Amino acid sequence: MFFSASAQVVTHDLNFDYENIGKSITYFKDESAKLSLAQIKAIDASGKFVPGKQDILNFGNSTAATWIKINHIHTSLSRSYLIVDAPNIEHIDCYILSKELILNHMKSGSLSYPAPGVTIESNFVFKLPDGKNDSVSSIYLRLKTNNIMLVPLKLATPEAIMRGKAIKDRIEYVYIGVLIALLLFNLFLFTSLKDTTYLYYTAYVLTLSSYLLIYIRGYGFLFGDELRILFSYHPHVFLSFSMVTSLIFCKKFLNLEHTVPWMLKIYYFLGCCAIVLFFTSVSGNKSLSASIAQVMTFTVSIVLWISGIIAYVKGHKPAKYYIIAWFFIWLTVGIVTFSLAGVLETNEFTMQLIPIGSTLELLLLSFALGDRYRIIIKTEQDVRDENLVLVQDQKQRLEDLVQKRTELLTKTIAELESSNAVKNKLFSIIAHDLRSPLNSLMSILSLNDVDALTMEDIQHMLKENKKNIETIYNTLNNLLYWAKSQMGGIVTDPVSFDLKVLIDELMLVYSPLMRKKDITPEVHIAGSFPVYADENQIRLVLRNLIDNAIKFTSKGQLVTLSLNPIGNDVQVCVSNPLDDPADVDISNMTGHRIVHSSYGTDQEKGVGLGLHLCREYISSNGGELKIKQDGGVISFCFLIPKGKD
Repeated sequence: MFFSASAQVVTHDLNFDYENIGKSITYFKDESAKLSLAQIKAIDASGKFVPGKQDILNFGNSTAATWIKINHIHTSLSRSYLIVDAPNIEHIDCYILSKELILNHMKSGSLSYPAPGVTIESNFVFKLPDGKNDSVSSIYLRLKTNNIMLVPLKLATPEAIMRGKAIKDRIEYVYIGVLIALLLFNLFLFTSLKDTTYLYYTAYVLTLSSYLLIYIRGYGFLFGDELRILFSYHPHVFLSFSMVTSLIFCKKFLNLEHTVPWMLKIYYFLGCCAIVLFFTSVSGNKSLSASIAQVMTFTVSIVLWISGIIAYVKGHKPAKYYIIAWFFIWLTVGIVTFSLAGVLETNEFTMQLIPIGSTLELLLLSFALGDRYRIIIKTEQDVRDENLVLVQDQKQRLEDLVQKRTELLTKTIAELESSNAVKNKLFSIIAHDLRSPLNSLMSILSLNDVDALTMEDIQHMLKENKKNIETIYNTLNNLLYWAKSQMGGIVTDPVSFDLKVLIDELMLVYSPLMRKKDITPEVHIAGSFPVYADENQIRLVLRNLIDNAIKFTSKGQLVTLSLNPIGNDVQVCVSNPLDDPADVDISNMTGHRIVHSSYGTDQEKGVGLGLHLCREYISSNGGELKIKQDGGVISFCFLIPKGKD
């Protein structure tokens, strides 16, 4: 009764491999999805079951129930298993009939809990009953799902299952490892670079990987039966998220607002469609969600690929790998779509194509991000190179300006030497720094009055005197700042600056004075020293300390200036030898009183105000002036907070 002439028989022995048997079975589509097993056996007896034509059966997106019959001959005493090698078929009823008409009914599916005789992991494994050699049993499978139904069927012994799963698992472990590596690596790049492009890419990897692994490959069972069933009720939620994140990522990566702004409306429309997919999936309408997902997946990949081509043509060079990635994915989706439509044959390669293709797409997009970062760095380097060329072109002009400035500083030093009071020193500097630039401007105006200059000459000379005008402005600021401090209104305005640069400027002023007195400057500064303090106040402190060291150093001696990092501060020390250490009373230099003035080694006269100003300004910058004597050398040291590099 059960083995008509139209039935096909599958020979199963120890040599039977872990392969699909779609061409060795017969099937019947129950459009009403209401037929009982007895009715199906009658239909089978009438010869209405259709032989399978592909290794993997493809029944499309249908609400019908599909009945599959397998005639199984036991040729070995080894136990055999029937494997439905797909994770997302909702309802599976397995009926096993022997010659004695003993019926064994096992129920399973993605919406079912584990049952005796059935193993649910990334597929469904039904344990077939033991039988004698060459005994025949009939297996009826009733399959129903509100989704696209691909049915890879396998019959195998435990040994064959182990061999087949080993090959399959190796492939899956590779792309799972790649997905995890991409996720963690780009998350690290986002936290390091703070570039939201990497965050959007990470979100895309996470959502797409979740859809591929939990639904397509069936790894939802790792989270327990409750979550596995929940995922199966709403499988396209992760896909809708991945579509939204892919659109956001591509919009950011392609800089779409500037490269292809007219495509923004298409992106927004596709985003709205992805939101519709989310709600249809959440509502449990899997059949409609599957249809939307098929259309959306292909459409989104095509649109993103086209936008990448247009952006690349318009000069967005990082889109090179991006174009390859989306070409690869829409080609993959196209092949799978044609397979589902029956145009191409569905086989084991087709089942693995979407996970492998999606993994390669994500890998290529990661290459695109790397290429994007490389181009950004190269662009910045090109800008720096251009700036370097500009600096080199202006080198000669800068040397001339430095020479003029050196001459002005030399005259200022001469005036400082003849001064015997802090106020006179400051005003002599101010008078020179103001008078010289103004004289230069007056000369230009005088020549202009007698029509001795052309307009081009005037423009050139004014451009050359721009630095002088800035000097007048800075000098006036210094004057007002000093005057305010004399009235008891010290206001500290800390900024970040390089202390080494400031000392180099001061040494240009004081080196000629040292040479005149036959004093050798010894500067111990290695590298840059960024500090955070009031630059004008520190400048005045260093001037006083250096001037004081020169004043009390005999000819042929050394004046030492050093910078040393100490914790979060920079220590500044100015040291000079003493002619007669016994005559120096350090206690007279401490406290906040004005020190009594004394003559220098060349009878230089002071007013005793400099050390008092140094102490006040150092204190206002968070430091303390310390004076120490080590044998015949006296040192004036203080700390300044470090700044950022």
